Amino acid sequence: MTFLSELVEKLARPAQDIRAEHLREWANSVPGTIPIADVQCRCRCKIAGVIQNVRIDPREGSGSIEATIDDGSGRLVVKWLGRQKLSGIGLGNGLILEGTIGEGRGKQLQVLNPDYQLIPAPEHG
Repeated sequence: MTFLSELVEKLARPAQDIRAEHLREWANSVPGTIPIADVQCRCRCKIAGVIQNVRIDPREGSGSIEATIDDGSGRLVVKWLGRQKLSGIGLGNGLILEGTIGEGRGKQLQVLNPDYQLIPAPEHG
């Protein structure tokens, strides 16, 4: 492949593909984590990802915070039950999560009340 054809190929790639590649590279650089695409239900695992969506259910006494995490290989939903606020949980923030993976609605991967650590997200994550 020539330099010009490689350049054209790179420029023609959809932005979401480039973004996913950057996220995968970033997540793979975090020691001890596995890609979301490789997690298995009912297994405890450690993943790194970026918060793509946050939903807060403020019900008195039984609220919850739900976030969608993306690592470029896949997405999963994280739920912290019984919480109405959680420090550092916001769009674009990087997280290392550790917990047991399950299936939510529509067979979507989810983890309830995981341990988490905030980390710097990739620049364009």
